[in-house]
Amino acid sequence: MVTSIILCIIGFVILSYAADKLVEGASNLAINFGVSKTVIGLTIVAAGTSLPELVVSVNASIKGNPALSLGNVVGSNIMNVALILGIASLIKPIQCGREMVRRETPIMIGTALLMWYMANTDSYITPTEGLILIGMMIAYTGLSYYWSRKESAIAAEIAEKCDEFATDDEKMPTTGTNIFYLVIGLIGLVFGSEILVKGAVEIAKTFGLSDEVIGLTLIAIGTSLPELATSIVAARKGQSEIALGNVVGSNIFNVLGIVGCASTISWFNATPETQVLMVSPNMLGIHIPLMVVVSMGVLPIMSTGMRIVRAEGALLVATYLAYNVILFQTTSPATPPDLKEHDMPAQIQPKDPDPAQNNQPAITATASTVIDSASQTQILPANEKPAAVNKPAIDTATSIGSSSVGVNNASGSTEPASGTATAGE
Repeated sequence: MVTSIILCIIGFVILSYAADKLVEGASNLAINFGVSKTVIGLTIVAAGTSLPELVVSVNASIKGNPALSLGNVVGSNIMNVALILGIASLIKPIQCGREMVRRETPIMIGTALLMWYMANTDSYITPTEGLILIGMMIAYTGLSYYWSRKESAIAAEIAEKCDEFATDDEKMPTTGTNIFYLVIGLIGLVFGSEILVKGAVEIAKTFGLSDEVIGLTLIAIGTSLPELATSIVAARKGQSEIALGNVVGSNIFNVLGIVGCASTISWFNATPETQVLMVSPNMLGIHIPLMVVVSMGVLPIMSTGMRIVRAEGALLVATYLAYNVILFQTTSPATPPDLKEHDMPAQIQPKDPDPAQNNQPAITATASTVIDSASQTQILPANEKPAAVNKPAIDTATSIGSSSVGVNNASGSTEPASGTATAGE
């Protein structure tokens, strides 16, 4: 147990550090190559902070654990909107840009609805559907770049506020250094996710919790640490667009990129049941719909006054805490509690031993037929012995062979049996 917790902590630390280095390297490379900072904020930052979710979900999918894979994505999306956006707005009210309200947030809602539809169709997501999601992710990235080029005035305004990723030329790391950060980040994400999944699964077994619940809570929180750190820093610096864009962009990437990759890679698994991304009834009936509701619920909050105030942030945080409390209270342990005898189904209730059957010697086929016939005509309680299994029947069966014929012809009467026995002698 202690070892599993230590593994989870180590995995969290590695994931957070690796994602930070990866985002730093990617952002600096984008600046060096002259890519718009709007594209950096809406795509590279969002995708970079979601890379822990990507590696964990893909790793779980390869290991044939779809509950952990989907639980990570759904739990992270709920946490991003409810907890991270709520905490960021508690630090400082978040200003919501017009395009974020009219375009990016509806796209986030649309991707959540699409995932719900795909999962609800067959209770699983196929590799073909995964390829469709990946294609939509590529198209969204291209559209984001096109929109940023078209809206040059807005892009320039956002770029001025991206102080976190803009540095002086003399302080800018070299291209080789940034590539090194990228490589270190990717390697750290792979090892960190492996350690995290191993520790989390062991904790799930210890507490009797399902992998689905662990993915929705523990791993979702751990893999969302980069989003949490980025949004808090952006909120403290007054960069509302970065804080909000990080959350919305990450949720879009989680559904299109992560679920798409996880379901596509599942095709290479060995067994047929793991070659698709299975969706559990709880995931389909509770958690995915809640993700959709939370995503849709934040839109009117953003539209009211075009900002998220502290009171609304507190409501979002309270929603996330209530969700986790209900989740743990309604989760059944892996091993059910001991059942009392009167609670068991009739098929598995323990039966009282029948002394007559346990002690009776070998019975001929004819005697057995009489007993079976009697049992079919009498309906008795489970603990009451059938009337046919009595002392005379057993004695008759253990007598000379001709007595069995007499019993059978008399239909349970023993009188002709004795007469037949005398004649034989």
